[in-house]
Amino acid sequence: MNDILLTLKPWYPSISAFLFFTVVRYIYKNFFIRLLRRLNNKVSFGYGEYFLNAFETPINIALFIIAFYAAINLSPLASVHDFSFTDRILRTIIVTNFFWGLYNLIDTTHGVFFDLLERFGIQTDEAIANILATVFRIIIIMLGFVTVAREWNYDISAFIASLSIGSLAVAFAAKDALANVFGSMIILLDKPFKIGDWIKANGIEGIVESVSFRSTCIRTFPQELVYIPNSLLSNTPITNYTLRERRRIDFTLGLTYGTTAAQIEEFIFKLKNYLEDLTLIDENDVRVHFVTYNSSSLDIRVVCYAKTGKHLEYLNIMQEINLHTLELLEEVGVSCAFPSTSLYFETPLQENVTEQPAKAQSEADKPKDNSTSANC
Repeated sequence: MNDILLTLKPWYPSISAFLFFTVVRYIYKNFFIRLLRRLNNKVSFGYGEYFLNAFETPINIALFIIAFYAAINLSPLASVHDFSFTDRILRTIIVTNFFWGLYNLIDTTHGVFFDLLERFGIQTDEAIANILATVFRIIIIMLGFVTVAREWNYDISAFIASLSIGSLAVAFAAKDALANVFGSMIILLDKPFKIGDWIKANGIEGIVESVSFRSTCIRTFPQELVYIPNSLLSNTPITNYTLRERRRIDFTLGLTYGTTAAQIEEFIFKLKNYLEDLTLIDENDVRVHFVTYNSSSLDIRVVCYAKTGKHLEYLNIMQEINLHTLELLEEVGVSCAFPSTSLYFETPLQENVTEQPAKAQSEADKPKDNSTSANC
């Protein structure tokens, strides 16, 4: 027994280091992670759970590799062999685990990427968040590959050059597709609209139903689905009707020419006071004026703004104003004019002019006498 202990004595530091990191790994896996989750629940840190889920497994594997590394470097073999190769393996594994954790962190199944977009005020759907997350995961994989290659002293300049040439060829081959991708990025960052908005773009008017990396889907009011490429949408004027804070009300009332000046003044005064007192109308921007003498009416123009951007509320306000305007017209005793034309004759029509065709017709209707008289 003593001989065995004497034989293992040089390995004591190696075995102790391995056991130490094994215990650390066990404590981390069974106690430390649970403690961090409890602290996160008490502190209510929004992204704590995402970080724990992303880096739990990579750190666990890294501790396991470090245990072997410490055991080998503290063993009697370290004085005999050069373990620089082992050092590179350790650094490679640590770098790989770090990028692995970042890869997990970008995964939208954890929701972190989607939450970050909302925190920066970017309202988008899950499809775009998934595509963006995929792009960032590809970038992380490429950065991890380059970092590991440099750790092993590989020349990555040729790889980067070939990657650049390949990217250029792909860009030329998929020019339209990439234009749509960049167009979607512009829409995502500029935020001219969001899903559910009523917009008009490129001659298409309707409700935005979805936004993808290729196109934007708009449901028109006749209920057709129109897909507009994002490259076209990012270069065309976009009218967002949903973002209106007020809606303009502009109409003209034509009163008959029999309306007196006093009646016009009374009608204008009452209508303007009614609009200014109406809670649904901006009282600071109400205009009611007698503007022109039209061909068959005395025109009064009414301009005001409804305190709403919703179409249904706007229609209800217009209905209420129109009904009350009719009541004011009846109250003042005036009526609306309608287009009409008057025809005047300089001289009255003569009776014989009108009766001559009738007489001619009656003479034609009489029976003809075929008898002839002879003069003796």
